[in-house]
Amino acid sequence: MSTRSTAVPVGACLVALALTACGSTEPAKGGTSGAASTSPSTSAAAEPYADKSPQEIQQIAYEETRTASFKKVRGQLTAEGKTGSLSLSFDVPDCAGTFSIQGFGKREIHATPKVVYAKRDAEALRADLKGTKEQEDVVVERIADRWIKMSADLPDAQSVSYGCGLANPWVLLEEETPEMHKGASADVDGQPAITLTYAGSQGGTVTEYVATQGRPYLLKRTETGRQPSEITYYDFETVNQLLPPADSEVVLDEGL
Repeated sequence: MSTRSTAVPVGACLVALALTACGSTEPAKGGTSGAASTSPSTSAAAEPYADKSPQEIQQIAYEETRTASFKKVRGQLTAEGKTGSLSLSFDVPDCAGTFSIQGFGKREIHATPKVVYAKRDAEALRADLKGTKEQEDVVVERIADRWIKMSADLPDAQSVSYGCGLANPWVLLEEETPEMHKGASADVDGQPAITLTYAGSQGGTVTEYVATQGRPYLLKRTETGRQPSEITYYDFETVNQLLPPADSEVVLDEGL
């Protein structure tokens, strides 16, 4: 049984995140992702899932990734002619990282179940604001590149932290996945993997890379087509701690 929810195309989500005031209602490395090279499988050891269907492999990988208590996600996405990137760390239930999109600036977040911190640069603020230039100037002067703190119950807080839903990779999927196939063996950032391929909803092909050594995490997901995207999961279960901004760095509290 899966915990999947209805997905919205990842690229469109990032665009919506950038375009809505105070951050929007849609998901999703800070750096570039490692290249994935493919090569033919040469032995049974290279394909440990020989007794499982592609759908079974996917479900195992998604559940293993969802339940990891610590992980990181990085990605590049394109939608509506705009390119964007994200870099998130998950120390469940906390989430922290950055989103940026061409022409709409950069946003940083630190989200907990009760409080969400957000920081936007001047470009991001001006993209969000709907007032006159004079009004925008006042807001930019006050909070650009500074943390604000919001109750997690506020709509703006829920919007700006929506990308944290990527902690659960099921959000990347449609309700019904098309016919899926096992592909060649592969390498993702030095980790051996098997590939799964199926038709994407944007006229292209989805390729997923599932680890074949250690725990069967989803290592990477790429999609071609009208809104190409690439999402990489990495640094599973490493010793880490996400620390929220210090009170001295917060310039505005909302709904607290």
